Amino acid sequence: MEWGVLTHAAGPRDSATELADTVRLAVRAEELGFGSFWVAQHHLGVQQGHASSPLVVLAAVAARTERIGLGTAVVVGALEHPLRLVEDAATVDALSGGRLQLGLGAGSDPGVAEVFGIRPQDRHARLDTALDALAGADVVPAAGGLRDRLWLATSSETGVRTAAERGTGLLSGRRSGPAGPDDARSAGLLARFRAAGGRRVGLSRPLVPGASREEVRDLLAPHIARSGRDPVAHLAAGNVYAGTEDEVATGLAADPCLPYATRLLCHVQPARLTFAELDPILRRVARLARGFRDGPDPREDHRRASTA
Repeated sequence: MEWGVLTHAAGPRDSATELADTVRLAVRAEELGFGSFWVAQHHLGVQQGHASSPLVVLAAVAARTERIGLGTAVVVGALEHPLRLVEDAATVDALSGGRLQLGLGAGSDPGVAEVFGIRPQDRHARLDTALDALAGADVVPAAGGLRDRLWLATSSETGVRTAAERGTGLLSGRRSGPAGPDDARSAGLLARFRAAGGRRVGLSRPLVPGASREEVRDLLAPHIARSGRDPVAHLAAGNVYAGTEDEVATGLAADPCLPYATRLLCHVQPARLTFAELDPILRRVARLARGFRDGPDPREDHRRASTA
């Protein structure tokens, strides 16, 4: 399982500062040995996000890095002109030496679609058009290699079938709530994706390891409260893998979706942290990744315990 870093490039500071920190974060992720770096798209400042054009951001990252994979998680394909999307993605892929992992989705915000002049009910059909363009467009730079590095973000039965039929990877996120995340339902969808021949699964999870549970709680509490949630209840429900490195590793190992993942996309949402705050977290996550790679697989321990 490859470990990657996912950022929403979100925060209260000006866009120049937040985007510069995003590039710095990618450079640090490469230095720490992560396999990929993913940027989420947020139009119109939704969720305080600044990366309305993640492919442009990744072009800047490509110029500062040499090895790390560069992913979009995701570009809202329904809002893009299909041919322009293919050209932009192919350009970033050429600039980066074939490192782009292109994640697409239909988008979940009807209000944003309407601002773009798109009827919300047309989003999925327009995404299909974008996928068709990627499958067959003859553009310069050539986009042929991207077809093997295409991902579809979905949490529906229909989307899972589409990803399996088209041979794309599947990006699976997490819905948080007062009762905790519904990971069992997601695991069922991932199982069906694999059974239908799907091979690549990117699993997005919030991981925030720190020196102590109290330190992490104090760091996250203002951000969780700002989103209208009770910090104590939100963390107690398991919506974020937060605490010491051992506590985070134990929680992650028990995630029913983890056995299906070929890539783990680690992020810190709903927090909007600065690079200075993210740097020690990223270093701890890198140690966690080495522990999963080099030691006994914690997932096996969990599977044995759950069948005992």
